[in-house]
Amino acid sequence: MDTATLASIPATTWLSDRRITCVLFLAPLLVLMLSVVALNGGEFFYTLDDPYIHLTLARQIFNGHYGINPTEFSAPSSSIIWPLILAPFGFLGAAMYKVPLVLNLIFSFLTFRLLLQILQSVSAWPKLFILGGWLLATNFYGLIFNGMEHCLQVFLAIAIAQAVLDKEFRSLPVKPLVYGAIILLPLVRYEGLAISMPVLLYLLMKGEGVRTVVCGAVIVALIAGFSLFLDHIGMGWLPSSVIAKSDTSGVKSIVLNAINQFEKYGWVIVLMLVMCAFFIQRRALVVLLISVTALHVLLGKYGWYGRYEIYWLSFLGVFFIHWALTSLKPRSVALIFGLLPLAFAPLVYTTFSTPLAARAIHNQQYAMAMIAKELDQPVAVNDLGLVALHSHHYVLDLWGLGSLEALKLRKSETGPEWIQTLMDKKDVHYAFVYDDWFSQHPANWTKVADLQLTVPKIAAAFDTVAFYATDAASAQKLRTTMKAYQAAHPEAKFSVAYQE
Repeated sequence: MDTATLASIPATTWLSDRRITCVLFLAPLLVLMLSVVALNGGEFFYTLDDPYIHLTLARQIFNGHYGINPTEFSAPSSSIIWPLILAPFGFLGAAMYKVPLVLNLIFSFLTFRLLLQILQSVSAWPKLFILGGWLLATNFYGLIFNGMEHCLQVFLAIAIAQAVLDKEFRSLPVKPLVYGAIILLPLVRYEGLAISMPVLLYLLMKGEGVRTVVCGAVIVALIAGFSLFLDHIGMGWLPSSVIAKSDTSGVKSIVLNAINQFEKYGWVIVLMLVMCAFFIQRRALVVLLISVTALHVLLGKYGWYGRYEIYWLSFLGVFFIHWALTSLKPRSVALIFGLLPLAFAPLVYTTFSTPLAARAIHNQQYAMAMIAKELDQPVAVNDLGLVALHSHHYVLDLWGLGSLEALKLRKSETGPEWIQTLMDKKDVHYAFVYDDWFSQHPANWTKVADLQLTVPKIAAAFDTVAFYATDAASAQKLRTTMKAYQAAHPEAKFSVAYQE
């Protein structure tokens, strides 16, 4: 919000905005933060294992290497720029793990201020309900604690939507910073293309010629340049994480993806089309809204602990707010948005379960990491983040985010022989995996124990991790290490069943 805009807001609005900031921004985050720390013995943990993958990659970038293990290249991040943003903080050492939290708090506060600016003409009480309903319905708070790049993604999406709103309804010029946001969004996450490209088409239709073409060319050049870099280091054209999680490789899978999206958010799509009917005379805007939605529905995702679809919902939400405020009384809009969390119950659940999710990561993934650290040997895993962050040895990612070779073999081979081949090649004698993901085991695997959470798994894939060794000596060492860790942490929220 610039100085001129601030100066135009009455002092009473400033006072109410401060109170709203305390009630809707500071207070919920304080409660969630204290809950996370209290449930984890005074320590902070993110709600997913994924941010620790980015932190490990960022640490390697700081040291001049692109990958998880210093001896080989890998591309485990779905974001082009997020690890690069984290990398300069490598000098912080162990304290680096808090950097994503700090950055997410900053980006979320900027988003909050943008939303206040959009609602600046609304009186305090309706504003409180509109904004409160929005934030709860879109997992605004939960995103901060997942340690990923989604807070920045949402901030950029809303900033771009606001610029389009100003261009369309107030005939305001598009500022250079907005073009910067359009360029940055796909670099934060690839699905940002679903917003950036339609917005550039919109601006082209509105007469923004040269800058629009240049902006599009820069986006293509940057993404192509990153793909060329990945290909140069032997990783192919896309990050392994994108390949591993993508199932939109053919027409059939794209259609099935769209059907799933309609089942989940069909009512949002219908509401968007109704809104477009009211904007029918604004052809460029209608094309923009339909294009963004179509691209997300066909190629985007939802879920994964309430983060994949938020950029799309937030972008559309800016236009829904404008449409509602110009069509209804503020009190009616406040009632609608106040009830909005009921329509997004799964995302509300994600927000409220945030402390429990962090506790599950602490008692499962962090426990795995500490056991691996005490073993002081290379290990194979299917959840990479915390183990890789704390290990001083090679970590073999059997799921494939940190190993393109493993990813290709997992997708192409039917038996477990490839696992044994890779472990022999990397001299790995231990495996910590979900049995549900690897139902067929190499012949030389001996189960040592099952570590099972005694609290809800929330965002963890399963509540039980199986620990294997490849020979008798390794099995004995693993058993001894696990028993020592368990004895040293009687407060841990897991049980261990040893195979004797």
